[in-house]
Amino acid sequence: MGIDDDPYHMHISRLTIDKLGVKLYDKVSAVVAELVANGYDADAELVVVELPLAIALATKGDNKSDPPKDLGFQIVVRDDGHGMTPQEAQDLFLVVGTDRRTRPSGGSRSRKKLRSVMGRKGIGKLAPFGICRRIEIISSGGEPNADGYLTSHFILDFDEIVQDAGGSVPLPKGKLDRTRRPKSGTEVVLSQFLPKRVPSVDVFTRQLARRFALSAPDFSIIVTDTQTADEYAIPQFQVAIKDATKVDVGDRPVPYDGGFLPVTGWMAFAVESYRDEEEAGVRIYARGKIVATTRDFEQPAGFTGEFTARSYLVGELHAEWLDADDDEDLVRTDRQAILWDSEKGSALREWGMKLIREVAKGASGERRIQNADRFLAISNLAKRAADRYSDESVVQAALDLGRQIGAFANEDELADPDYVDGLTEVILAVAPHQALVGAFRRISDQVDTSMEDLLSLFGQTRVAEMASYAQIASERVQSIDQLREVIKDPETVEADLQAVISRAPWLVRSDWSVITDNQGLKAFRDQFETYFEKRFHEKISVAISHDTKRPDFTLAHIGRTLYVVELKKPNKKFGNADYDRLLNYIVALDEFFANNQSAKEAFPDGYVVELIADGVNITEPSKRLLFASWLKDHKVNRSTWIDFLARAQVALEEFLSARDAAKANAAAMHGQSPTT
Repeated sequence: MGIDDDPYHMHISRLTIDKLGVKLYDKVSAVVAELVANGYDADAELVVVELPLAIALATKGDNKSDPPKDLGFQIVVRDDGHGMTPQEAQDLFLVVGTDRRTRPSGGSRSRKKLRSVMGRKGIGKLAPFGICRRIEIISSGGEPNADGYLTSHFILDFDEIVQDAGGSVPLPKGKLDRTRRPKSGTEVVLSQFLPKRVPSVDVFTRQLARRFALSAPDFSIIVTDTQTADEYAIPQFQVAIKDATKVDVGDRPVPYDGGFLPVTGWMAFAVESYRDEEEAGVRIYARGKIVATTRDFEQPAGFTGEFTARSYLVGELHAEWLDADDDEDLVRTDRQAILWDSEKGSALREWGMKLIREVAKGASGERRIQNADRFLAISNLAKRAADRYSDESVVQAALDLGRQIGAFANEDELADPDYVDGLTEVILAVAPHQALVGAFRRISDQVDTSMEDLLSLFGQTRVAEMASYAQIASERVQSIDQLREVIKDPETVEADLQAVISRAPWLVRSDWSVITDNQGLKAFRDQFETYFEKRFHEKISVAISHDTKRPDFTLAHIGRTLYVVELKKPNKKFGNADYDRLLNYIVALDEFFANNQSAKEAFPDGYVVELIADGVNITEPSKRLLFASWLKDHKVNRSTWIDFLARAQVALEEFLSARDAAKANAAAMHGQSPTT
């Protein structure tokens, strides 16, 4: 026969087994689940899994090229199903990749119990190669005679099977092949393992339980720990949920192509965020076996409630149409997901997203309350607030803030002591301000009130105001200490120091307040920069309070005066070039004030230059004389860095001392011990 007469042939590499086994199944529970499903499809009523729990099945070789070190363990999965005769094993089991549901005689239903079979693709039998290199099959089935059921017994050796050659693979027979046994059923023995670990009993049983959602009274799974002989039944998989969030989807079919696709089950929010992978997400089943797990129905990142959904959403959905006999196969081979981009998958995705919003809405209030309670308990906020503030209104303000902020805290990070402590410090810092605002609000809300009520409210306002200012003063003292460290750094540049002053103008005068005409100061700054450039043909950068630029000098509006801050680096002297630059500033300021009435109105007392320099080295006599006159007339006030910081700190510490004395007196009047 010539080439024109020969039929075409396709050769499938045996390496396909490697791709379908090793690459798809890498967990012991996933492999066992495939073998359990085979038992279910074979009408088994009991499947027994024997394996060592909480132990490594093998270890890695000494070198990367060395094979794993086998530790001599076995995993046995035994069922009491109808089993296979040698002929059935050859015709049905040992043919890879055939769809059993397309068989002429009842392929989509089991033989006796007419169960909807879970298997479809014909590759689940290869799953064990994901964790081991040797599979032994012992199966007894067919019609029994007086001696029992005919047995097939053969061995699958991975290294022999995956040799890159076409055609069939001869398999060695076991000693029980063609013998008879008293009971039907199949036993699968796995050995020669890869470096895999069997988890603890709790984890393994949960992993196995979540893969099945079978409520059939005639099917059960038992796990036996071969190290202890302890037996464990596989229960129905359960997650503790918030009942108020549960949504039954039995009457919520999926809209599709002008009709509906039926879905049963439920979705809800868990009581706690996911503790392990087994609890995570909504489990989707078809024919009683898991086909996908999703935390968000494959929504793109950034949707409303994303964090909550991906931390709390759980559920159990049954959609038989995902694995229907007469429709396209929508289940991924490893049963970890469905084909979400298919038409039906997209419909399920849209349906699921709407339900997520509904579940989240029912959970938000209760979850925030629990979050707030948890934060208050972990942070010990009540005690810390009482230790810091003697006034009850400030303590209560701290607790109110703690409840409000704690409700929206990052739940996972509430287990982080640094996160909780940082959040607590922010709340304690803001509490006096909150108490002050609350006191003012209560005064404004009064319509008909007695003098006694007003005196009480004003007293609360004064206490809250004192605590608020004390908090500010304490923080400023800490800032001065930090600035002292910064100026010790020889790499610090003058522009950076100017930026610091611009963000903390209270360093210039302790009575600086944020309640100033900042818009007027900005207008002055912009106009003066323009004027200076025209006058001296040089661009300058001027900063005002809380500016972020690196300026040439800084402006601060304090009282009726404009303060101009010029400085030198610590340990640097104010020299001739510095004098020339300052002279230009002063000339420009004098001219600007003389020619602009708006400047005079904004700053009735004019301007003062605050010069921070650790020494003066003006060598030209005329310049020295003019500089001395500026100092004498207080047009320029010079301070060393030590004096500058000390003056700011003394003013703040005097306030803190007065605060502490007032607190002690108030406590003494009420017979209490003062607290800090």
